[in-house]
Amino acid sequence: MVDQPIKIIVIDDHPVVLEGLTSGLCQYPHVDIVGTAVSVEEARTLILRGNFDLMVTDLNMPEVEDGLGLISFCNEHATDCKVVVLTYSNRPEDIFRANQAGAAAYLIKDSDLDEIAEAFNIVKDGGRPPLKPELEAALWRKLKDRAPADLPHDLSEREWKVLKLMTAGNTNEEIAQKLFISPRVVRRSNTAIYRKLGVRNRAEAVAHAVRENWFG
Repeated sequence: MVDQPIKIIVIDDHPVVLEGLTSGLCQYPHVDIVGTAVSVEEARTLILRGNFDLMVTDLNMPEVEDGLGLISFCNEHATDCKVVVLTYSNRPEDIFRANQAGAAAYLIKDSDLDEIAEAFNIVKDGGRPPLKPELEAALWRKLKDRAPADLPHDLSEREWKVLKLMTAGNTNEEIAQKLFISPRVVRRSNTAIYRKLGVRNRAEAVAHAVRENWFG
């Protein structure tokens, strides 16, 4: 059985950018652009109309600060659909804010079309495309500012953040969502955490963190 194309609406307030993006993506057989919008009002009309799988949107939309409200609107009114942010912003705080608003992926506009199109497949299948290396590095530099100067047991910045979320009761999937990494990377981090702490499983790792009062 042949998979059905992914129905996508694309939102960008720059008509030239929007036209170039949609014309480029239309060459991929698994991509079906079913609607476009250059304003928040037009985007909301498309969302309420339904009949799409993914919404691809810039963050810097007019009428709503950073486009985050539009992401939330989509998640509220099109609960079976997912949001992919496609923007020029490489600021770590924008990545976090988009994630908190409910975005399923964060892509940069200078990415190859092949990368963008493949990301659509990953998101449709319930995955999370990896961040560009420079974005991930920026994220972990930001996290480093929040971690102790000397991390215990040679934990990495990522492992410390994963352990903190683990101790707060988050599942692997929730940790992946909050850190914008894949569940596979979370599981790999878990294994490293257990080894470095000398514990056997999640419960023992959490107990160790609580006993040491690492996270208050």
